[in-house]
Amino acid sequence: MSHDIPTPPDSDQEELDDIVDFTHLSVTDSPSPSSPIPTTTTTTTETDELEFPPLSQEDVLSCQFSSWQKIFRRHVPKATVLKPLEDGFIEYLNSDGIFLPSESEEGEWSSDDEFNDRNTRIKELNPTTTTTTATTTTETEQLKWSDDEADENDFVMAFPELDQKIREVIDDYGSVMPKLNWSSPRDAAWISTTNTLKCVTPNDVYLLLKASNFITHDLLHAFDACSSSSSSSSPRPDFELVLKKWININPSLEFRIFVRSRRILAISQRSSAHFAFLSPIRAHLLSLITEFFNSAFLSPPATSEFSLQNFVFDVYIPKPDEQPAKVWLVDINPFSPTTDSLTFSWSELLSLDPSSSLPPELRLVSAEDGVHSFSTKPFSESMVPRDVVDASLTGGVGIAEFAKQWRDMLDKQADPDSIPDDDEGNEADDEM
Repeated sequence: MSHDIPTPPDSDQEELDDIVDFTHLSVTDSPSPSSPIPTTTTTTTETDELEFPPLSQEDVLSCQFSSWQKIFRRHVPKATVLKPLEDGFIEYLNSDGIFLPSESEEGEWSSDDEFNDRNTRIKELNPTTTTTTATTTTETEQLKWSDDEADENDFVMAFPELDQKIREVIDDYGSVMPKLNWSSPRDAAWISTTNTLKCVTPNDVYLLLKASNFITHDLLHAFDACSSSSSSSSPRPDFELVLKKWININPSLEFRIFVRSRRILAISQRSSAHFAFLSPIRAHLLSLITEFFNSAFLSPPATSEFSLQNFVFDVYIPKPDEQPAKVWLVDINPFSPTTDSLTFSWSELLSLDPSSSLPPELRLVSAEDGVHSFSTKPFSESMVPRDVVDASLTGGVGIAEFAKQWRDMLDKQADPDSIPDDDEGNEADDEM
C-alpha cells in the first residue's frame, strides 16, 4: 500500500544517488586547538542526576565527521572535508561580533539577487567599517572602536587559500551546507537570506559559522561531557570544515536513533512538527531503520573499524515507499546529554534495557505536540542578544533589571553633559 509523501519544492533528492569519495584538501599543516559538540534542548538540571555511560575523549573524536565518513562511505551523501583549518581562522571564529573577511570577492554573497541590500547589511556587521576616532564629538552616537580593538580583527581579514578551496568545492557541487567536526550552524540559519544553510559563496559559509552558537560550542566545549579521568589523555583534534553538497531535505523523513551496547534503544522523529502520513508507515520505517543498522553498523567494516558501543546517529529516508528504499547516514553523535534527546527524555532512554527482546519504539510527534511546536520558532534564542536571553531565564525580576539598565544607558546617551568634549577625549587617550 502506497502513501503520499510530501516532497520539498525544487527537491534535489536525486543528487543523493551520486556518491563520490570525500576529498581531503589540506589548508595548512599546523594543528589547532580542541573542539566540541553543541548543547541542545536538554538542560543541565535535567541530566545532572542521571548516570550516563562513561564518555571519553576518544569517543567524542570517533563522532567527528572525518572519523566515520570513510567507514560508512556507501551510506553518506557527497561532501568534502577541508582539514586542518589554520589557527588564524579558528581565532576569527572565536572572536567577538559578526563580521566577514574583507578580501573576499566584492558583491559575493548569495544566489538570491533580489536581496539588493545584502552588501549593506553585512558591512554594517563589520566593526572595521564603523571605526571612528575617540576625539570626534560630532559622531559620538555612532559605534566607536579603539585602535586596539581594530587591530584585534586585522588577522581575520584574509584567508585566500581557504577561500579558493571553498570556491572549488562550490563550483563542483553548485551549493553546499557547512559544518565543523561535529556541528552544523543550524541555529544561525535565520541570518541567511534564504533562512537555510545553503551556501553559494565563501562569505555565505563564513557568515553562518560566525553567527552560530553551535559552532562556538564545537570550538570551546567539545569534551565538556567527558569523564574527568579521560580529560588529559587524548590528543586534541584538527578542526575541519565539512562542505556537504546541498540537498533540499524533507524534514519529515529524518530520524534519530539511540544506541547502547550496540543495540537500538529507541528511535525519534527529528522534526518537531506533526506529519499525519508517518503514522500509517511507522512499522515500515522501523523495519527500514533496523535493517540499515544491522547492515551498516553490525557488519564489516564497521564491526572492526567503528568501536563505539554507545552513540546516537541520524538518518534520512527520502523515498520510504521505494523498493528497495535507500537510507542515508547523516550524522553520528555521542551518547551524552550534549545530544538532543528530541521526543524522548534522557531519563526515559537511560531506563531502557538494551538487552530487551522487544522491538524499539519509534516515537512520532503527535498532532497535539505538533501544534505546540508552531508557537516557538526553532533556535529563537540565537536571534537576540545573550543579555536578553539570560534575563528571561530569571523571570520578571531579571527582565525588569535588564529594562532598567537599558533605560539608564539610553538616558546617558541622550544627556549632552555625558558626552566628553575634544579636550576631555584627548586626555583620556593620553592616559590610556
